Amino acid sequence: MPNTAYLSANSIHALAKETTRGTLPVAGAVFLPVLTPAMTPNATFLQDEALRGSPVLVYDEVQGVYHTEYDAKYPIYADTFPNLLVAVLGSTDAVTGASPYTHVIGVLNSASTGSQPPSYSLLHFDGANYFTMTGGQMASLDLQFSSEQTADATVKWIANPYVSATTAPAPFTSTSFSTEAMVPGWSVAVSIASTSLAYIASGNIMIDRKTKSIFTEGSLSPYLNFAGPIEVTGKLTGLIASNSDAWSTGTTAQALTRSPQAVVVTFTDTNDQTAATNHSVSFTMTSTQLKMPKRIISKEYTEVEVEFTARANATDAISGYAPIKSTSINGQSATYN
Repeated sequence: MPNTAYLSANSIHALAKETTRGTLPVAGAVFLPVLTPAMTPNATFLQDEALRGSPVLVYDEVQGVYHTEYDAKYPIYADTFPNLLVAVLGSTDAVTGASPYTHVIGVLNSASTGSQPPSYSLLHFDGANYFTMTGGQMASLDLQFSSEQTADATVKWIANPYVSATTAPAPFTSTSFSTEAMVPGWSVAVSIASTSLAYIASGNIMIDRKTKSIFTEGSLSPYLNFAGPIEVTGKLTGLIASNSDAWSTGTTAQALTRSPQAVVVTFTDTNDQTAATNHSVSFTMTSTQLKMPKRIISKEYTEVEVEFTARANATDAISGYAPIKSTSINGQSATYN
């Protein structure tokens, strides 16, 4: 047999929203470009350390519970990124307008369904084998942006044990990627209290769902991959453009006093338009507490770094309270439900 190796550049990732939680759907695959994908099978083994009169520790191991984690970095494409927002926030897509279309996705608040976002089946092809993971529940989505890099999101999924194959299973048999351009970091706009800030150099928004696998008797696989209450935090780094910096100076400094601010972060696709309107993805956090301002002098110029927590409020909520809401503008008329 000749020597063989497989090219990792041939890797493919896709997801498909499940109709029945934990069951691979027959259609609806969305193929998403990713960076640094990593699939980790968390198959535990229970050690037998019962004493048997010998100076040893482990006599045997039996299989314990098992779930799979999938981590990847997703560049932001305005036409496909809302799929990930539905996965982490959970609400249905309220689409309005006509060419371009506006998609509003927020936090699902539905006690009768455990306020659970939809689950997804995931595909990971590493150039050699196809791995499918059902019951995928997003655990976290960390939006990151910097003026000198691309904007992207680091995402963690919690899913059921994977199934491997040498050919792609349905619904992942026909590969198709969007032709939309990714969002450059310099095009990200930040406003606080309705004031656009031209001196922001970088930042992030972490949307954490604290997802865990729930295990019950009779199966080593999860009974359910369960998303917890949402928490939104982040960080902004900016130039010191004035000696009266609003975050760290004066008796009313925003990051030193109880001073909730409306923060809006918009990721604009500078290359794709519909009816002369650039495609974009934006996030509104109406009640945001800035905190922990840190003045930085490690570079030739002075910067300030500030942390923040987006607090629950009625304005950002689809119902009840929520800390964040997303609005995407693109050329897609169909909902992301």
